Amino acid sequence: MLRNIALGTLAVYWMAIFVGTHLPNDLPSLGRIDDKLLHFGAYAGLAFLLAAACTTLRLRHGTLLLPLAVAAIYGCFDELSQRAVPGRQADVADWAADVFGAGVGVFAFGVLSFFIVKLSVRPATPECEVVTKSAA
Repeated sequence: MLRNIALGTLAVYWMAIFVGTHLPNDLPSLGRIDDKLLHFGAYAGLAFLLAAACTTLRLRHGTLLLPLAVAAIYGCFDELSQRAVPGRQADVADWAADVFGAGVGVFAFGVLSFFIVKLSVRPATPECEVVTKSAA
């Protein structure tokens, strides 16, 4: 069930990023929000969810490198495909913000999963050892 939640959340989030980055640029301004910050945040979330999905799929090797690579490659595709949208253009600085955000998202997932694992592992108590020894 956790796998379905992770994959479903990733799919919805990824589609939202695609739609959001492919809307014509003649929409109302976002005010003072820098678009690099939006790219950073969007790709931090994408990489975090990619890492979570990789973990639920039990991909052990490259669990943190794979989401980073996928997000970086998708960010490049995303920037290049925006050239076909009126008012949009491909921007290397946007892609750099995507990659940097993805790195932070993967790092955040790694730190969070480290602490989750560390907190979930409980040392054996003496009472458990005594019960185990007496039962044998």
